[in-house]
Amino acid sequence: MSNTPIVLPIYISTSETLKGIRCIKAARDIKKGELIESCPIILIPISEFEHYEKTVLTNYDYDWDKEYGAFVLGYCVLTNHSFSSNATFERNFTEKKMEYYAVKDIKKDEEIFINYNGDPDDTTPLEHAGHTNFKL
Repeated sequence: MSNTPIVLPIYISTSETLKGIRCIKAARDIKKGELIESCPIILIPISEFEHYEKTVLTNYDYDWDKEYGAFVLGYCVLTNHSFSSNATFERNFTEKKMEYYAVKDIKKDEEIFINYNGDPDDTTPLEHAGHTNFKL
């Protein structure tokens, strides 16, 4: 463990694009390929989904593997969807973290979007508007 403070290149704001809902914006210019945030996760056994899916938290989970879903502990869990995303997420199975990276240069104060399908180029229609059902 390190005692180094965590300084993130993002902040929580209000989306002009999506009718005033919460969003994540760049606090400074972020370069393509740059790590935006590395978030710890809580693994949720698939066997517990019957109960978990009755909660609002299911709007913020990700598929992890065939046995678990993942609840992400970090600001980027509030990142909204766009098929023209400027960021993506990757599962770090070794460290049990979800990592968010810029796929394009992002300007200061620009809203950060991910494609909820997982692949920035995947334009498959979403099953619903929540953060869940990210396909492996």
